[in-house]
Amino acid sequence: MGFSTGALAKGDYRRGLELQRALPRARALELSALRDHELRPLLDGLDALDLSGLDYVSVHAPSKLVRLTEREVFERLQALPPAWPIVVHPCIVRTPELWRSLGPRLCLENMDNRKTGGRSPAEVRALFAEFPEATFCLDVGHARQLDPTMATALQMLFDHAGRLRQVHVSDVGPRGEHQPVRVLARWAFERVAKHVPPECPLIIESVVGPEALEGELDAVLQAFGG
Repeated sequence: MGFSTGALAKGDYRRGLELQRALPRARALELSALRDHELRPLLDGLDALDLSGLDYVSVHAPSKLVRLTEREVFERLQALPPAWPIVVHPCIVRTPELWRSLGPRLCLENMDNRKTGGRSPAEVRALFAEFPEATFCLDVGHARQLDPTMATALQMLFDHAGRLRQVHVSDVGPRGEHQPVRVLARWAFERVAKHVPPECPLIIESVVGPEALEGELDAVLQAFGG
């Protein structure tokens, strides 16, 4: 369990890592480059990062293409350490044959109500039919935003249990904003948690201040039975 650097410090992965390193319980990390201009600085700074003590590291690819082309983003992501999953929003995948070459490094995430694909069980099944080697990042906040009963999240989990690589955890507001896990979200996530393998990394995307990080860890642990 650990945080996304983008939730800890928007656009500043070094500060995000610094904040997480103050949390001994947090041993999983997602390095975030959600805006495409953040990708090159992240790649250039990797060798200087102290990632000791972490059991799991992934990278979140840009969610929009603004300054870079799809191929430029792909080629830069290819340079990442092979053991690190690359979490990708389906909407940036416009040339499937490029991304298929990543095999299981490609970790596709289910989407929220702002997107036009990857939201429902049927749409996610179609994604994995096109990318049969890809792995799965289940975003329980996205799923709850669309279906508060969590039936959608459970169906996705049952459909793709063998692909599950990590879980994104936060409450998600109506405009896609990542919020702390409060009691109603926690109760909803408990429905899914019993079906998530205990070794699966939980990546927290809740945007909270440094003073609230321990409390957010506690909330996620309560939801997922830690």
